[in-house]
Amino acid sequence: MDEKTGPLRRCIVVIPALDPDEALPAYAAALLEQGAEQVIAVDDGSAESCCPTFQALEALPGCTVLRHERNMGKGRALRDAFACIASQSRWAGCAAVTADADGQHSVEDVIAVGQAALEEGGRLVLGVRDLTLPQVPAKSKAGNRLTSWAFRTLYGPRLRDTQTGLRGIPWDLLDWCRGIKGERYEYEMNMLIRAARERVELCQVPIHTIYYNNNAGTHLHPVRDTWRVTVSLVSGLGWYTASSALSAAADVLTFWLCSAVIFRPLSELACYWWSTMSARALSSALNYTLNRRYVFGSSGGAALLRYYCLWGGQLLCSYLLLLALNWLLPGIWPTVNKALGDVILALCSYQIQMHWVFREEGAHGAG
Repeated sequence: MDEKTGPLRRCIVVIPALDPDEALPAYAAALLEQGAEQVIAVDDGSAESCCPTFQALEALPGCTVLRHERNMGKGRALRDAFACIASQSRWAGCAAVTADADGQHSVEDVIAVGQAALEEGGRLVLGVRDLTLPQVPAKSKAGNRLTSWAFRTLYGPRLRDTQTGLRGIPWDLLDWCRGIKGERYEYEMNMLIRAARERVELCQVPIHTIYYNNNAGTHLHPVRDTWRVTVSLVSGLGWYTASSALSAAADVLTFWLCSAVIFRPLSELACYWWSTMSARALSSALNYTLNRRYVFGSSGGAALLRYYCLWGGQLLCSYLLLLALNWLLPGIWPTVNKALGDVILALCSYQIQMHWVFREEGAHGAG
């Protein structure tokens, strides 16, 4: 690798581009002047009128242009660029910095994120904007507030900007990023979700908040891409709901069998207690296995101990809720009352499992 100097030394800047304007070559040249090892621009099916722009990029020493014959999406463009970087042994140890082609990421901010990616090692770096400023378009401000709240609620980390395209990826995380699913804008959300699930630490670096012409240059499709991002965002809740539904079905069926057949000769209190205990024992084993594998990520023995501490508390609460609902709603079957109480407990349990049961020992929150 040629020895370079400048603040972006050992950084490779990736720019996915769809119909960029003629200012992109000057932007790439400015990044190279700051010592970037390489600028990789991905022509994601741009119109023929943009050919001079990409030709000007290719003419820059240190700039590579990858081409898609048709538009394949930002996620695919980023993964193809990461594959290009990983295939070059001369770039081993470099950090990748993703930047947008619409001029919203200043050279100064790219430098800040790139340096943080080199210094932070295994942490994913996010260049975060202050989206409370007056120049931020209302739809961007509202969208970020909603997604930030939802991300915090569903996955734990508190992110100030979930929509940022300026990200620093250390070399050790490059293959990890290549394995993330998503062809279009949902790829960036999937990256954050996977980081939260797998306890990849996040470093948030403040950057300038730049919007040109009320963000008119964005290629985000207001319906299609927003739907994909939303589906990705709520996927964690979807898996948890599926896990809870399967566990609840096993719980209710076991409770019915025990209360109607096995423990029916006992007193009412004893029958409900042992039926609840049996149902919880079976459903908890199923629920723990599904949540550990598909929702919150794998953890060690400490998570199992914490889970069954929570299980004990839920068992007692389930029993007390059943008695209370039977008293308040005497005309309803006990099995139905138990299901109603368990829905309430499941909503509380999600947050407890995310923040306590399945937390990694020694893991830190987002910076």
